Amino acid sequence: MIRINLLPTKKKAARAAAAASGGSGSSGQWWVLGWLLGWLLVGGAGWWLLGMEEEAAAAMREQAAAKTRAAEAIKQDIDEEGLEARKAELAQVEAAIDKLETKRRTPVYVMYELSMILTDAKEGGGPDVDKERLRQIVKSDPQAEINMLWDPTGLWLTKVEERGGQLVIEGGARDATDLSEFTRRLRASARFDKLSHPDFQRVDTKVGQDTEQHLSWRLDVAVKRWD
Repeated sequence: MIRINLLPTKKKAARAAAAASGGSGSSGQWWVLGWLLGWLLVGGAGWWLLGMEEEAAAAMREQAAAKTRAAEAIKQDIDEEGLEARKAELAQVEAAIDKLETKRRTPVYVMYELSMILTDAKEGGGPDVDKERLRQIVKSDPQAEINMLWDPTGLWLTKVEERGGQLVIEGGARDATDLSEFTRRLRASARFDKLSHPDFQRVDTKVGQDTEQHLSWRLDVAVKRWD
């Protein structure tokens, strides 16, 4: 009789099955571990990139703020320079206005008007008449009509001075008639406005053995037009 021992064969089969089963489980564990490590690396890289982006954004914001502050400072400097320039321009304009005002008030035309008033009508003399004004004056005072035949040699000027837009005029006249005609012409002139009542007095003057009388007078007249 022949006996066959099958037990060792069963044990080897069992060990082979166990080895096969144990190797498959170990491989699965390594795969899971690799997957986790991969995600950890990806997450770490993402976190690192986000940190770098935040730092870059903060740096850009700081640069923008610095540029804004610099721009504001430049703007203030420019405004101050512009303000100073405008002040200088204003001063120049005011100086130019003062010069023009001085020129405008130069009494060349006013003096010419006075000379024409004291020029005989036969020689083209006479005041620059404001006809409407003269009409109103004569309407209220018929004695205010000017005499075109007046001889202006009967009146002369000794002083003409400007004071605050008015002329202070001093002079002499043969008599009150000449002085009255002069004041009528001043009132009729388009260059003059209100005038004061003449302040006059009689003056005795010796001419050889004779004594002559004339009037010494003074009046103020407002200037209506300088040019």
